[in-house]
Amino acid sequence: MSGYTIYTDMSIKKSREKLSRIRQQIYLLNKTRQKQVGKLLHPKPMIVGSLYEVYKTCSKPNCCCKKGQKHGPFFALSISIEAKRSVKMVRKKDLEVVRQKAQAYQDFQQGLAKIRKTNKQIDILLEQIKQQFLEQYK
Repeated sequence: MSGYTIYTDMSIKKSREKLSRIRQQIYLLNKTRQKQVGKLLHPKPMIVGSLYEVYKTCSKPNCCCKKGQKHGPFFALSISIEAKRSVKMVRKKDLEVVRQKAQAYQDFQQGLAKIRKTNKQIDILLEQIKQQFLEQYK
């Protein structure tokens, strides 16, 4: 009978140690998440989309663009909303502001993705805790 008690005590000790490690992981992930949320609470002005360079050819028959040296770069903002993509050309005078605002949008989106990933990790760990405490009614 004492061998059974030792086994039970060891099992309980391992279970408590595992629970403690899980709680520590959740605590650290929650601290990380709080930092991530804090960064997003005061965003910079944003523009939805990605900025990219466009090179074009013209319709002049003897132009150098017909031999491979295209005109450009011109800048465009690619916007995807509800699975529809549109492109807006950016004026040179607006380029730097649009670049900063588009980058702010990208940074914000990346921050959201990090928070979602952290939330999933916390959810998995909380499910592990739940499993340790579930009992069947008899």
